[in-house]
Amino acid sequence: MLKITGGSLKNLSMNPPDVPGLRPLPQRERLALFSMLGDVTGTRVVDLFAGSGIVAFEFLSRGAMEAVAVENNRRLCQFMRVQAQKWNLNLKVICADVFQFLRRPVEADYLFLGPPNHKGLVDKTFSALAAMEFPGIIIVQHSSREPLPPGLKLLRSTGKDESVVDIVKLILD
Repeated sequence: MLKITGGSLKNLSMNPPDVPGLRPLPQRERLALFSMLGDVTGTRVVDLFAGSGIVAFEFLSRGAMEAVAVENNRRLCQFMRVQAQKWNLNLKVICADVFQFLRRPVEADYLFLGPPNHKGLVDKTFSALAAMEFPGIIIVQHSSREPLPPGLKLLRSTGKDESVVDIVKLILD
């Protein structure tokens, strides 16, 4: 069970399907993240490697006007669609490969990515974002043993071990 930690849906729970490799951002890190971000009212967010969609749901609960969740697992996509409809939220679920999605420009204030650890996907995602010169804030959940690539300005950080959350911006020329 995952519980929304703040906003209009605070304390509502959801129960995503049991999918191998699913690792939702823990409640403690979500609380820390939104404490660091402050007011997200009226913003747009894209959640890459969305999994259960918990981060997108948290943003919407806290006043984001639009969220897009990109996930390639069909069971998780269906779960997010049903949950968004149940809670009457403006969540657009795109059931596709993240790198296929990133072939076109992304318009968002915040981009969250929490790819599977130790598969080189953090570097690959940042390469795609650098190529499109994404100007927004990027939030990345990663392992402390999988450092972020160069070319980023670290704004804030929380967590440890297999669940570090860094808030960064690309250093654009």
